[in-house]
Amino acid sequence: MVRRGIVSILEANKQLLLIPIRQKAKFEGWLKFELAHYLTQNGVADLGVESKREYNRSRTDLSFFWGGEPYGIELKTPNTNWQIGGVSSNGRPITKNIQSIVDDAMKLNSENGIVAFVLFPVPLLDRRWEAYLGRINEQTQLGISRNGNCELVEVNLDDHNACNLVVCTFRSRRFRNWT
Repeated sequence: MVRRGIVSILEANKQLLLIPIRQKAKFEGWLKFELAHYLTQNGVADLGVESKREYNRSRTDLSFFWGGEPYGIELKTPNTNWQIGGVSSNGRPITKNIQSIVDDAMKLNSENGIVAFVLFPVPLLDRRWEAYLGRINEQTQLGISRNGNCELVEVNLDDHNACNLVVCTFRSRRFRNWT
């Protein structure tokens, strides 16, 4: 449901997304509230933004109850440093962005923790991002796969350029020796 929500939000706001995509500016704050709204419209209860819940030691971007179970979501919008026509060349090194996703999975340290991220911009037909998904999987051992956890959203930047946004969600787990 979380991935479906993010994809539908992105699809409905492609024109708005041109601003952060062209500048490689993260849009996590905006997406967090859009996703919160989507989740409440789809039946989640007791949704909190940046709130600390009794089942988790730290604050999560979103927390809610579904089917009587508490869940926490960590949301990221990591930008890439790949060159795409119509997009500025600035951006944080992708390696640090990927590590922050792994860190979020460890932070959640729960079967009811969900990590959601939108990797952007990704050149059309470019599969380099899959290596980073592999790195996340390797460090977390969560069985994350392109087909099972990811979806692409194509955005036209102008009359000649387009890119993909990679939407990926996965559930965390309890990690041993985590402090």
